[in-house]
Amino acid sequence: MRILFIGGDARMRYAAEKLAEKHETVWLDREETVPKPNVIFDAIVLPLPLSKDGRTLFAPNEKNPPTFDELFDIIRTLADERTLVLAGGENPVLTERCESLGCKLVNYFANEKLTLQNAALTAEAAMSLLISSTDGALLGSEVLITGSGRIAVFLAERLRACGASVTLAARDPSKRELLKLSGYSAIPIEELSEEISGFDFAVNTIPALVFGEDAFSQMGKGSVFMELASLPCLPYEELANKYNVKYIYAGGLPGKYSPRAAGEFIALAVGVETERIDVNE
Repeated sequence: MRILFIGGDARMRYAAEKLAEKHETVWLDREETVPKPNVIFDAIVLPLPLSKDGRTLFAPNEKNPPTFDELFDIIRTLADERTLVLAGGENPVLTERCESLGCKLVNYFANEKLTLQNAALTAEAAMSLLISSTDGALLGSEVLITGSGRIAVFLAERLRACGASVTLAARDPSKRELLKLSGYSAIPIEELSEEISGFDFAVNTIPALVFGEDAFSQMGKGSVFMELASLPCLPYEELANKYNVKYIYAGGLPGKYSPRAAGEFIALAVGVETERIDVNE
């Protein structure tokens, strides 16, 4: 099987290396690598995340990442109706373009196994950042985590294993009850401002504005706030600086701290989809 990789960071290179053990793989760098003319690929793999801005492909090592229109021109040249396009996310423009070409488009990040693996790697890296963010220790510390999803729960488990006392803030009463039955403290999101003053660390996993100025004003001087929800546009850093709270933006941790493991997990997810292709048809 012939597989083309376009865009991405070190994770995608490791994914390509892993799949190269069984398949012919090519990494497309528009400045260095040009596939042979008239070559049609059985699968085209796009990065995780697919895009950071919704307009261009995630390709941090390229000076001018391709727009989705430019990406479609590449796909149209190197694919036909048998080609499977695998993307690490969803985008309506890409969906429309693939439909017009007749290619099948699959979001491989919808694979629950990969989502869990990525969440576990994120929690592991977050632990490392929290440990190095202070001259204190996680042992005996008080940690608040907003959210009750995969990353929040994985991180809570690891923090508790280090001797930290963990409280999770969630909107859903049933999820709060589940967390309490699992041995954690749990509070409503609406009570953040009233409850946050006693915490040494606060970690946000919710991609929405849940911490206001009132919450930051109640945090202790020298406490640590970590943003895991990949939304640097929120005003958290400015508020943290205003109230002497250490701010850590921690988006895309698997790609920065464990790219080989993350890439091999991506390769496994891609492999599940490519195994369905009969290249002899």
